[in-house]
Amino acid sequence: MKNLKMWVLLMPLLLLSVFWGYQNHRQFVRCREANQELMQELKKASGLIKTEHRFLEEGGRLTAPLDLPLLDGQLLNLELTETCLLIFISTSCPACLEVALDIYSDFRQSEEKGLQIISVSRNSAQELASIAVERNWPMPIAHDSTGQLHRLFRIEGLPSVVLIESGVIRLIANALSIDRRLPELKEMISAALPAQPD
Repeated sequence: MKNLKMWVLLMPLLLLSVFWGYQNHRQFVRCREANQELMQELKKASGLIKTEHRFLEEGGRLTAPLDLPLLDGQLLNLELTETCLLIFISTSCPACLEVALDIYSDFRQSEEKGLQIISVSRNSAQELASIAVERNWPMPIAHDSTGQLHRLFRIEGLPSVVLIESGVIRLIANALSIDRRLPELKEMISAALPAQPD
């Protein structure tokens, strides 16, 4: 009799737990199927993104002028016919800033011949404005707030330099290769710019 009472009391609990387990299992199966569908969509989308947002390497060519947003709100338009040296920096890296200033001092005479030297950073506009004032920054600073330029040229280490001549990416050097490639950069800039009349 006691066993019968116990079964009567436990039976609804057993049925409830079986029902609850079944419902959870069905929900789990639906979630798993939805996740598999999402993963398939992500794989398809990543394939599209890779082809749409490709990066440029040395020898690559820009297909349109570069519009660089400057700190003062102006938009600097680099035409495909110009020669430009982009120096990628970070305000949190004092060594990057020093290297950028050294590179600028090496090539500032070339500005008279038409070379544009522009520093590029993803830091906040406030940090960049502070550096510009504190260090009396001698070159324009392009604010790459979205990181688009960093992705376009695949900038990973800072400082990095990118030389663009008539829309062609002539040189990309990062922190590990700048010193080694500096003579090559000097030759490329000299060849790209008109000679000064004697």
